[in-house]
Amino acid sequence: MKYNPDTFFNLVAEQLARMISPDDEQLLRGIISDDSWAAKEYVKEVDQHRSRGYKVSNAAMKLYQYALEVITAEQARRAHRIGIMRIAAAILLMIISSICYFHYGPPTFGGKNSSLAFSFANREDTAVHTVITFRGKEDSVSLPDGSTVRINAASSLQVRFSKTDRKVSFKGEAYFRVAPGRRPFVINTPYAAIEVLGTEFNVNTYDSGVTKISLVKGKIRVRAMGKDVIVRAGEELVYTHGSTFQLRACTCNVALAWQHGVCHFFNEDLNAIAPRLERLFDTCVVVDDVRLLDKRYTGLIDKSTGLMANINNIPAITKLDCHFSGDTLHITSK
Repeated sequence: MKYNPDTFFNLVAEQLARMISPDDEQLLRGIISDDSWAAKEYVKEVDQHRSRGYKVSNAAMKLYQYALEVITAEQARRAHRIGIMRIAAAILLMIISSICYFHYGPPTFGGKNSSLAFSFANREDTAVHTVITFRGKEDSVSLPDGSTVRINAASSLQVRFSKTDRKVSFKGEAYFRVAPGRRPFVINTPYAAIEVLGTEFNVNTYDSGVTKISLVKGKIRVRAMGKDVIVRAGEELVYTHGSTFQLRACTCNVALAWQHGVCHFFNEDLNAIAPRLERLFDTCVVVDDVRLLDKRYTGLIDKSTGLMANINNIPAITKLDCHFSGDTLHITSK
């Protein structure tokens, strides 16, 4: 299978951040299956990921073990070809040691938020740089033009600057402070492009098919469906892919509250609230009683108070039973 190494490492990062789609997960498995180098690199990335204190999902663990099998098979074939059985024995010992390290590795401790921390060599650096934040984590990135990006949990940022333009691809949520400059600064989200010259604004693409842009300073142009929409300071644009643009007054203190660990919800159901709990607290949330999905809630999530304190605010509205099974929080009626 032919593939671009940058694509491979982006897939690995998305797998470790639990942001990978089923199709991309199959693609990553196919690459590892066909290339023992990719298998070794994947094992190395998982080991480094754990050494920084991050959790590894069950899916990533299964792929890790599969990669070890690919490495074993390739090394065994090589040993067979050259007729040195001692190599096969040494490889088996290495794999057993790797498995033991995976299950009994170092204790959890803090580290950098992004999975792929990067730095620019200089202002003329034109390489593509990627940062992915994990659930429960945030990160801040300084760009070579003086712009800064504060990135919320479960988000990905790709940056490529050239002599003529400044381009960024983004999914998730982030607050951009774009430094003024002659080169256009363009942010490509999954469904729209944002062009600015110097401004501050929040971008949110968490909800599938929806792009929300809250402008604090300056002016931006948003392009989608062959249309251009100008957004000015104090305005918020909500674009639904393939459908409508909604321009309204921005409640900036609500839109930017995530930077202080706070997430507001207004008349929303658990289908909308659960993903926010997952992103903030790096856990899985399952609503077992479908009848609860029809109920709507208004309130806020405060990361500083912990997961269960926030969950306990919901039973004050309606009686719920919340319990953990492994790493998964189940919500049902009493």
